[in-house]
Amino acid sequence: MPSDDEGSLPSCGNLWLIIKAALRKTISASSRVVRAEVLDPTTFAPFGDVIQNPTTHGDLPRLQRIEANQGSATKWLDVTKMRDWYDLGQSRKRAEVAMNMFVCKPRQLVTKAGSAVFPVKILERHPFTPQTFLPLGVDKAAETCYLVIVAPTLPLRSRKGNDENLEPPYPVPSPRRKRSLRERLLGARPNLFTNDSSSRTTPASPVSSGSGRKGPGLPDLENIRAFVARGDQAITYGAGTWHAPMVALGQKAIDFVVVQYMNGVAIEDCQECELEAESGGDGLAVDLEGFVGNAAARAKL
Repeated sequence: MPSDDEGSLPSCGNLWLIIKAALRKTISASSRVVRAEVLDPTTFAPFGDVIQNPTTHGDLPRLQRIEANQGSATKWLDVTKMRDWYDLGQSRKRAEVAMNMFVCKPRQLVTKAGSAVFPVKILERHPFTPQTFLPLGVDKAAETCYLVIVAPTLPLRSRKGNDENLEPPYPVPSPRRKRSLRERLLGARPNLFTNDSSSRTTPASPVSSGSGRKGPGLPDLENIRAFVARGDQAITYGAGTWHAPMVALGQKAIDFVVVQYMNGVAIEDCQECELEAESGGDGLAVDLEGFVGNAAARAKL
């Protein structure tokens, strides 16, 4: 077995650390505190899906349902979307569905200006796959809950795809073709050639949602969001959504079954950004004072 002395090959453990370092980029984070919100499907929609029983959470119009199991069950349809975009990766290596278990210990909070806060030190994304976290054995009335931290994606500074120093270069959509004069006229209101008074001649594109794949840019730290989830809520991060590693709150560990696609190519399965506080600052943190150690405030969950 080779040693880790200079000039020799690294051990398997140190080799993985080298690979992890290659996947990670450090970006500067200004000192600011983000206030945590209650997890809700509507507010979380730009980042992914919230999976919950509609009858107990008041979001009945969002999902369709049918009777199942000889009338003994209600089946809610398409509670989240699971597809992969690994065909866009550099390796073109096929991905398969992976189901892993994460046992997440409660995170340490710090006190800042009299409030309990969680310092955000790192964000990650899975460029080509959604990732679903399903908590096990955590009741909605329990003191244990978890924190979901997400960020939008910034536009690239150039169209090269690798100017952010994230490897491999993230696939960048082709530039949109400039429409011809005829195409612009055909899309006018009303259509000058057919007297069609409809607003457009082709159907509108569907509105982009959190279940779609995000772009190749770095996280937008100025618009980061934080949500506190109950034990009877699961979440799906949309493909490419920047998010913090799972943050369990309270006194007990939380078991999560995590479902995602993986192809075993580390730089295509996960990319990371380390957040470094600006000189003289405290960096980015999430204010949890209204949820942790405050039974009255936590009742709103």
